[in-house]
Amino acid sequence: MKKTFIGRLVGFMLVGLFLVVSAGSSLAADGQEPLPGLTAAKVVFDVKKDDPEKLLRALSAIRNVRNSLVRQGVQPDMVVSFRGPSVVCLVDKKENPDMDEYKEDVLDKISWNIIELKKAGVQLEACELALTLVGMENTGLQPGIKKVENSLISLIAHQNRGYAMVAI
Repeated sequence: MKKTFIGRLVGFMLVGLFLVVSAGSSLAADGQEPLPGLTAAKVVFDVKKDDPEKLLRALSAIRNVRNSLVRQGVQPDMVVSFRGPSVVCLVDKKENPDMDEYKEDVLDKISWNIIELKKAGVQLEACELALTLVGMENTGLQPGIKKVENSLISLIAHQNRGYAMVAI
């Protein structure tokens, strides 16, 4: 019974997502701007993925959002705030040279996305509290990622500075 309900719920969510994506692409195809009059957008992404592949998909989605905003003439001011289990995927590879090839491939793709976001001017931050909770407080992070004491406080501060928060 519970599996059936969850399965149907996931199915409805996927159909809804498909409709939203389809509507969005048809707007772009017609040349209509979905953000009329907007010249700048401030957004902070709350990233807390527990799986490297999910984190990779989230970073790709963030890059796509940024590129879409720029293509539509909107200047993005973006912050990506990593918290919870996602911080384990931000480690500089020099810190763990003995990982398996599959995980190394996924982490390489995550690193590439982080580099591209950083090049595009996106601010990246990782929660020191989360790093401490997973025993990584003294571990080096990939270049360009700033440690913040507590990402929840950082998210509150960004929201109070006018950033829209998107949990991803």
